[in-house]
Amino acid sequence: MDRSLGSRLQTLFQQLEKIGGKQARNQTSTEDLQSIRYVTTKIYQILNSQDKAHRDTVIKNSGWIDLILATLKNTSDRAVLLNTIQILAEIVGKTQVGKRASVLVSANATNILFQLVYREAEDQMSTDETMMLAHYILGKLSQKDRKFATKARLNLVLLITLNLIKNNLYNFKNLQSLLQVFKAYTNNSVNASYLGKQNSIPPMFRVIQQCGRKHTAILKLALDILTNLTKSRNNAARTIGGEHVPHLLALYHEWHQLDTKHRHVSLRKAILNILKNITNLRSGRKALADANGIQVLYDSALEVIDCREMESLILLASVIMRKCCPRNKLPLDNLQSPFRQELPESDLYPTGQDGINDNGFNGNSPDSDNSSLEEDDDIDSDDERFKTEDHSEEAEDDASEAPEPYKRTPEDLRMYDNFFPELFEIEPQDDDEPSASIYIPTGNIDSYGTVPSEPEPRQPTLRMPTASSYSSSKSSGYSSLHYDTPDYESYGATRCDSATAINLKTGTSVFSLDGPLSQPVKAPPSAKPKQLLQKSNSSSSSSLRKQKGSKKMTKDKKKKSSSSLSSTASTGVRLNEAETEFCNALCITPFPSSSKEFDLDREGYSSDEEEMDQCLHNPIVFQELAGATKSVFRFEKLAYPDLVGGKSPPSLEGLYHRKFGVQRMKVFEDIDRMIHPEHVIDRVVYDVDTVVARASSAYSPSNANLSNRDQMRIGSRLEAGGSASLRFNSQFESGNLRKAIWVREFEYDLILNPDVNTNHHHQWFYFEVSNMIADVPYRFNIVNCEKLNSQFNFGMKPVMFSVTEAMDGKPYWLRKGSTICYYKNHFTRSAQATGGVKGKTYYTATFTMTFKHDKDICYLAYHYPYTYTTLQTHLNLWEQYLDHTQIFFRKQTLCNTITGNGVPVLTITAQPKSLSKDFVDDLRSRPYIFLSGRVHPGESNSSWVMKGTIDFLLSKRPAAQLLRETYIFKIVPMLNPDGVINGCHRCSTAAEDLNRRWDNPCPKLHPTIYHAKGLLQYMQMIGKVPMVFCDYHGHSRRKNIFIYGCCPTLSYIQNDTKNPACTGNKTEDNSFKTLPRILHLTSPVFSWQNCSFVVEKAKETTARVVVWRQIGVIRSYTMESSYCGIDKDGKFKDQHISTFMLEEMGQKFCEGLLRLKTRYSGKDQAVSLPFMEGGNSSNEPTQESGSDELLAEADEDINLPDEQILYGAEDEEYDEDDEDEMYEEDETYDDDRN
Repeated sequence: MDRSLGSRLQTLFQQLEKIGGKQARNQTSTEDLQSIRYVTTKIYQILNSQDKAHRDTVIKNSGWIDLILATLKNTSDRAVLLNTIQILAEIVGKTQVGKRASVLVSANATNILFQLVYREAEDQMSTDETMMLAHYILGKLSQKDRKFATKARLNLVLLITLNLIKNNLYNFKNLQSLLQVFKAYTNNSVNASYLGKQNSIPPMFRVIQQCGRKHTAILKLALDILTNLTKSRNNAARTIGGEHVPHLLALYHEWHQLDTKHRHVSLRKAILNILKNITNLRSGRKALADANGIQVLYDSALEVIDCREMESLILLASVIMRKCCPRNKLPLDNLQSPFRQELPESDLYPTGQDGINDNGFNGNSPDSDNSSLEEDDDIDSDDERFKTEDHSEEAEDDASEAPEPYKRTPEDLRMYDNFFPELFEIEPQDDDEPSASIYIPTGNIDSYGTVPSEPEPRQPTLRMPTASSYSSSKSSGYSSLHYDTPDYESYGATRCDSATAINLKTGTSVFSLDGPLSQPVKAPPSAKPKQLLQKSNSSSSSSLRKQKGSKKMTKDKKKKSSSSLSSTASTGVRLNEAETEFCNALCITPFPSSSKEFDLDREGYSSDEEEMDQCLHNPIVFQELAGATKSVFRFEKLAYPDLVGGKSPPSLEGLYHRKFGVQRMKVFEDIDRMIHPEHVIDRVVYDVDTVVARASSAYSPSNANLSNRDQMRIGSRLEAGGSASLRFNSQFESGNLRKAIWVREFEYDLILNPDVNTNHHHQWFYFEVSNMIADVPYRFNIVNCEKLNSQFNFGMKPVMFSVTEAMDGKPYWLRKGSTICYYKNHFTRSAQATGGVKGKTYYTATFTMTFKHDKDICYLAYHYPYTYTTLQTHLNLWEQYLDHTQIFFRKQTLCNTITGNGVPVLTITAQPKSLSKDFVDDLRSRPYIFLSGRVHPGESNSSWVMKGTIDFLLSKRPAAQLLRETYIFKIVPMLNPDGVINGCHRCSTAAEDLNRRWDNPCPKLHPTIYHAKGLLQYMQMIGKVPMVFCDYHGHSRRKNIFIYGCCPTLSYIQNDTKNPACTGNKTEDNSFKTLPRILHLTSPVFSWQNCSFVVEKAKETTARVVVWRQIGVIRSYTMESSYCGIDKDGKFKDQHISTFMLEEMGQKFCEGLLRLKTRYSGKDQAVSLPFMEGGNSSNEPTQESGSDELLAEADEDINLPDEQILYGAEDEEYDEDDEDEMYEEDETYDDDRN
């Protein structure tokens, strides 16, 4: 900059400062006023005539800026006023005004200019030039002043600017500055509401009409102002009342036609934003529909649907169209489940307080008012950080302390003596008593007796094995169960049903004797089906031959697994042939596979064990047990996948990667159904309600003589009602499909059943579909889902089982489907089903299936099914084929459910080496592990993990033997059989989430929880608190497998001391973190990063927290398994989770317990005292001779990392601060946090 001009500016500002001081004291003369006019004129001329450097010089000198603003504030001379405003305009400039505007804002220029505008509006002599310059400068400052709108309201200039707009509707030069400032006003909701009342909306539409195609900048400003104004519901109503909706649609259509090169997308987007705000009102949706707006938006969106640049526009249009779709009720007469179960009366939970009525027993209430719609929209929401509100489990305000539990008396808990045969049945013998063999009780094993060689229909004659006969008292409250057997002191003498003679020198079985039975049984425990018994008897003599011919055996097994099932149905072969044909159907080990297929590591399994595993599913046994299963509704058949033991295939199945725009395409297809109703077939092809209504009182839930004829139905075309529609069926165990509606030629809407006795909880589905055409894509829409998002949006596929493929030797549940997505639909939810929340809608899970075979019969499910009858089949076969000389295994019935199904409880440990006092005391001193699962019936993945756990515990692997010698396992594999049988997702037949009843369960409404907790309370009473408690669950919103535990420092209770980890003045016991870290390092599907140890108020009544707080188990866990897949780095990353992965997780959990044994220290002794007086005083299990070698062999077998990795350097990865952040993130996943 020229030095002379710089010096000249400095001189001029010095003169202005000198005169300005007199002006502030009101001492200016006429001569001074002339001087001010001269100085301000010269400053303006310099800034206006020279380059940017002059403006930068002024802006950097804060004193000069303050002097200019003071002159503007204090002067009353119009010439000086105009000169000063022009100086400010030059300082701000026309481009790159950000920094200069910030300096003026910090100097309080905004308030001074607003005051000037107010004075000029009051002055009759004011000129438009001054006002326009002031608004020009304010328009620049508004970009940097966060309180601009508030300052405008406080200075009373809102209406002044509005009036200027009305007076300059045709002066586009002035209009642009005015609209810029007015837009900044309306960014404030208070201002927008106020200006709407002052009739500011019509002038904006007049501006829009005047703009035409030429003045696009002014048009954009007017549209943005209307967008801000219509965010107010009152202003939106004023816009609707002014009949402006048709004008907006016409304007949108006009610009859609004109803007072929997409240069003015922002204009169309602004119009759509106005329509979006308007359609938040019911009257707005009606106005848009009456103006044919849905058709206009639909057609325009389809024309540009393939253009990625128009994605934001299409998204907005689809949101508006979905809002305007008619809100309909589900096509059901009653939202309540069609299946009802009469419940016993309970004094603890009387109906109307915490009982059925809370879940909306009456589904006929009027639907919610839809005037209030949710603002969020989930189209193409590819972010996993979504909300997970669950109004069905409303959390109360945090309390200062944990609730006091109900305590049962010791006399009441004595009913559980019989469930601890390992403590009371085996009596030690005197050491001086000579004996060459010992008797080891094996429990009451109900067998099948003589099975006829020809399969023929027969009534079920099986009785579920029980510890003893008992019945619940008729009285209310916490009644005891009455036993028919003597008390526990004489239990061992009368309870032993059979004994096996063991040679102490060789350890081999000599012979078996049948002892007296407390109840009649059909056959002794050794009775087995003929063929399998022959295999068992010949196993020891042929082990060497099996090892040499293992390759040949593998080939033979492949041939067996691929044999056709159809020949069995048509020719009626003998039992041994049928068992040979099905022996491979549901075994512990995977199906034999080629080297190209994925196979989990099976090293360490002997050929003997593999051969026994082949027999762990028997269709004949399954059919027998299915007839004894009691359900709320009647089954028509046995599901073919359950009959043959369907599993996932041996090969990996990758997650689904959805193409861009799939969800939007599905939404547009739904909108097309509304626009063109003449194209919709709308025919019901399956309806459970109709089946129940027609049967009326004759509808009996008897399931005797069930069978499966799918093989005979393959290939037959059965038309429904004279049409070629698909046929559906879900009337089998764990099935869930309420209604199927044929909507288009290859599209069906499906409605799921709610849980029994409720009107909500829709997620689990399992149904049969037939009568299909090969290679035709069929679209299935499950339209009454409730969760806000689903793993269907993040790679998960449903599973499908093909009967034709199974007959060809591939009985697998495959991950199938394409164009899979999950989004909000237009079906409204009753306020009763949402806990009183109005305005909510259901969600649609949609997927497309292309069937490989014509006229096939296929089954579709949410996840790999695992039914109650499947569990019973496995338990019975496990019981028959395990090695009783090594394994102490007892299957007992803990209680009966409301519908009369037995709840099995298992005891698994190692048999004592002998009946000497030392070995018996060692057995009794072993710490306990308590496992449970399937409290939520829709979480079938938890049952597969449980199966893997039991498989491993009963196997012949060295690690399994060491594990049995180390611990005693109490296992309740299925806590909610009724829910599983009847296809429920969350609740029992009592219409309650059983995992929210652990704090105070009712023996009549929640018998499984009452008695499972009773077992734990009994163990606490006798000083045998479990070292580990783990409840197996499934998780619908996360990937991987992970654990939830309990940490006192992360409790909702400040200074939480009512927990087992707090022991006096000692530091907190963090041993509960050891097992999850072990699993993270040893299992490729387990993720430490997903684990959480937060104790929340809402989870205070769950198993995990109740067992931790009330029973005193530090290592109290919930293990969550994903329905979807794995995103942890490793060999399974981006793969669907399979039954083999789930079973392997059960095995890895057991292996982790072995490593946990090395960490078993005195900390647990405070809660796990020795049971027998004079016994082993240490909680550390006694190691017999040779156990060191067995431990080394077990470590090699399971390939665990060394101690340094587990407890040393690896700890640095899990920093406490990182954990806290992780737990806070987990709070968003509340619904599945069990």
